[in-house]
Amino acid sequence: MLVLGKCLFIVCNVKPVSLISYLSTVIFAIVIVLNWAVVAKLLNSYHLLDKSGHFIGFLLLTWLVDSLLKLNLIATIVALVVYSGLTEIGQHLLGFRTGQWSDFLADTLGCFCYFLINKANQKLAMKRN
Repeated sequence: MLVLGKCLFIVCNVKPVSLISYLSTVIFAIVIVLNWAVVAKLLNSYHLLDKSGHFIGFLLLTWLVDSLLKLNLIATIVALVVYSGLTEIGQHLLGFRTGQWSDFLADTLGCFCYFLINKANQKLAMKRN
């Protein structure tokens, strides 16, 4: 995979960070489309659709807040984890919703995953320069 990425970088003269992101997204999408029935059955039986929604939602929210506000990344992640916790507590206090630790964990993992992606991109950029 890395060799393919380097070859495409040389041929297309595309930044390696964006190329790796693009290729991994395309491969992930192909796997999901080809295995949709299996994925749908797993998501329904283990309530993974809800958890993956929390994970992806907070991954994208962390990216959006980091991109727009340009604050310290650690402070941004701490603030969003606190926000996630307060949201789950608020849901627990409402009568018709349930706050779940697993939702909080999925939100936190989404924020942490963005942190790891950001640091990996920074290391790749430094290695390139």
